[in-house]
Amino acid sequence: MAEAKVDAVVIPTNDPHFCEMPPEHFARREFVTGFTGSAGTAVVTTEEALLWTDARYFLQADKELSDQWKLVKDRTPGVPGIHEWLRDNLREGDKVGVDPTLFAIAASERIKSCIQPKNIELVFLSDNLVDKTWTSGRPPLSADPLRIHPMKYAGLKVEDKLSKISESIVAKQATDLLVSKLDDIAWILNLRGSDVPNTPLFVSYLIIRDDATATLFCDQTRITAEVSELLTSSNVSVSAYEDTFPHVSSRVSQGGRFWLDPGSTSVAAFEASSVDGSAPLKAETPIELMKAKKTEVEMAAMKSAYLKDGVNWAKFLCWLEKTLAKGEKPTEVEVSQQLETIRSELEGYIGPSFETIAAAGENGAVIHYRPVPESTSPVTLDNSFLCDAGCQFQEGTTDITRTVHFGEPTSWQKECFTRVLQGHIAIDSSIFPPGTTGHAIDAFARRHLWNHGLDYKHGTGHGVGASLCVHEGPMGISSRTNPVALDKGMVLSNEPGYYEAGAFGIRIESVIAVRESKVGDGSFLEFEQLTFVPIDKKLVDVSVMSPAECDWLDDYHALIDEKVSPLLNGEPLEW
Repeated sequence: MAEAKVDAVVIPTNDPHFCEMPPEHFARREFVTGFTGSAGTAVVTTEEALLWTDARYFLQADKELSDQWKLVKDRTPGVPGIHEWLRDNLREGDKVGVDPTLFAIAASERIKSCIQPKNIELVFLSDNLVDKTWTSGRPPLSADPLRIHPMKYAGLKVEDKLSKISESIVAKQATDLLVSKLDDIAWILNLRGSDVPNTPLFVSYLIIRDDATATLFCDQTRITAEVSELLTSSNVSVSAYEDTFPHVSSRVSQGGRFWLDPGSTSVAAFEASSVDGSAPLKAETPIELMKAKKTEVEMAAMKSAYLKDGVNWAKFLCWLEKTLAKGEKPTEVEVSQQLETIRSELEGYIGPSFETIAAAGENGAVIHYRPVPESTSPVTLDNSFLCDAGCQFQEGTTDITRTVHFGEPTSWQKECFTRVLQGHIAIDSSIFPPGTTGHAIDAFARRHLWNHGLDYKHGTGHGVGASLCVHEGPMGISSRTNPVALDKGMVLSNEPGYYEAGAFGIRIESVIAVRESKVGDGSFLEFEQLTFVPIDKKLVDVSVMSPAECDWLDDYHALIDEKVSPLLNGEPLEW
């Protein structure tokens, strides 16, 4: 910091492509802090080291941070955000250093607007300061070959997607669109990789031009003959990853104008596209919304993936119940390993879509708990067990959570579970007009908890990708405002919960798809169930449920029997 002449440095979770879970090569914040959660930002000054993270990770951060770090509980009343803290704690004339490849245009503008009135300067560093200390043991970027995502799962040709996007480029009076987000690039090109943990993406940039041609910037040694043929036939050329920004500047010098999404494009890209006095267009692109609305082919493939996962869960829960009934007490790690063994036998299984959350008893209250061998707890008949797990299949991405108790749950556990279930049913049963946002229906999931002074500190639902990211935008179901309306073809999770620190955690998560409803004149929308995994009736107090809610539960289990039973045999079928 002294050499860079800065008084503070901000270290985000971000990589240059703003992945939720960055490739291990870019995990700088985790390296510096020791905190492994997916969301968090570190600030280091000459006197302090602080980490901001949200409520999902408060308990986890408490466990993982050393005494050198101070945890700042972001988005809680009276707690300043990072920008405000910098403004209020740095001196006039101080300088804040950031890596311009790791900050989106919009994020840097927000920091500037907050600290500049106090004459605090935001400095874009030419070298990342963490890299100067992370000199050994740093994981390399993947060199694995890219693979084609087949048309039988993708549904749209590359050239058709490029043509549609180029129409928007022309309408915006730009010549080029720089795509930084890796899931957008993978979706557009019908390609998949292995660079991001549990997500089939590959490090790259993509430039799409107004004539529907494009250039992919990546490690060219990873392009197989088959991939090269696909790209060439789709009017996509390939260049080296490090040539991206020089190419951008060259295009601008020749009269081009770039379109950049300010929320997902770095300051470094903005600077490269601002040469010779040119001003790039800063606006959201249509790509994320195009990707979110699954084609009929993508939807059929995702339904196939969830049926496979239904088989996986039936086998897993059958094994777990029988194991506990024998008096055995497997650890959370052993249970996770058994789940992986079962699902690895399924056709088309690529790997997990995120690290399995296998949480016994009080560990379930840690929303994103991860069991580790050094501190794993036993799963027993005496405690509840929360398992949140997902798969990457060739057909699609899955995400499912079930909370079970194979012993005798307390009346309080049953009451809390039932209130969560009522919220889950309320979302699943929702019928709503076009234009409705997830924010507008979020309270449906919380009402039964609120009526008893309870709540949960996370969103109710996130988008899910088609063999892409398990968390996908731009839509969601949350108490936080999101202007994106729910629309036909979108796939989201439905996951209300309740967490009691030191006691237990409850979450019920299924994945649902938006479809047209038959109610009224057919202009309304509703949800279609994609997940077929039983809900533990032992945790349900039917005395507080309405007849309609009881019917929903019975109908759901009948649907599971209809869909999954024909795919099972032996003990799992009997179970």
